[in-house]
Amino acid sequence: MKIQVALDLVDLRKAVELTRELCEAGLEVVEAGTPLIKMFGMPAVSALKTACPRAEVVADLKTADVGSLEARMAREFGADWGTVLGATNIETIEEFVREGRAVGLKSAVDLIGVGDPLSRAREILQKARPDLFVVHLGIDVQRRTGLRFENLLEVAWRLRDEGVGVAIAGGITEREVELVARSGKLIDVIIVGRAIVGDPSPRAKFVMINKILKHTNAVAL
Repeated sequence: MKIQVALDLVDLRKAVELTRELCEAGLEVVEAGTPLIKMFGMPAVSALKTACPRAEVVADLKTADVGSLEARMAREFGADWGTVLGATNIETIEEFVREGRAVGLKSAVDLIGVGDPLSRAREILQKARPDLFVVHLGIDVQRRTGLRFENLLEVAWRLRDEGVGVAIAGGITEREVELVARSGKLIDVIIVGRAIVGDPSPRAKFVMINKILKHTNAVAL
């Protein structure tokens, strides 16, 4: 299991500085968040890759159309991963996954906004096999409905039992990381954003959360 740090920022300098700082602390996966890409374009992805060449970089494109083009662009700018919306048409998902595989980009289908994420993932798997599904509870939904991380965790576990990689995202803090680690069940990637990026000491918070994941999981297993 890995921690992916989501940089949903609109300040490229801060994003690069944070990436460098976390890289020294063992960063494995860093995400060029959708706001960062919208503000600065695909060069933001390259900037993060340069700041931490050892880490995998995710271009959180949330592609909704022209799947092959956006997958190719992500790879050309140094991304190791790219995201496509699970709620978009299946043809776009197929094109994104196909082109990604051709150019060496790993594909993640983000299930944000999907009413029945497990059924939709199964539907997608009949046509395309991405490297990862992201079971994602959006910020707006959390704020207005009170739904929490626990509501989607079972979906992620059931999906992983079908032989596909899964990630979880949405307001995750050290509490949720410890819950997953103690469960003894695998989640491939745990995406953490505000809990690290918004902390007064992002490096210390990252180290703490990463230690919770690695140590607690080792004890549970």
